[in-house]
Amino acid sequence: MWLTLSPTAHLPRTPHWELLSFDTAAHAFVFVVLAGLLIFSVRRQAVWPAGRRWAWPLVLVFCLIFGASIEVMQTSMALGRHGEWSDVISDSLGTVAGLGGMWLLKRQWQ
Repeated sequence: MWLTLSPTAHLPRTPHWELLSFDTAAHAFVFVVLAGLLIFSVRRQAVWPAGRRWAWPLVLVFCLIFGASIEVMQTSMALGRHGEWSDVISDSLGTVAGLGGMWLLKRQWQ
């Protein structure tokens, strides 16, 4: 959260990639990690039986709202940043990829 709301003057220069922008890849990677760690933690800490079943949609909704709210805050704050729909899409794809990866691995940590 701190890095996403930092003023642009304090950010390092990002490399320029031809095929895929560094910003898009960074957003997706961060949300893969966030969704993976959240689902792991929520499922391990669920104290009621329905909590384990509802963990997947809850983490999905939380990550989607979190990513969108970051973009809204970037737009509304005078930090030289601006929100972009492409960042919300990258966050969403990263969330789905993180949850999908954890779904594939879930038999190992159940």
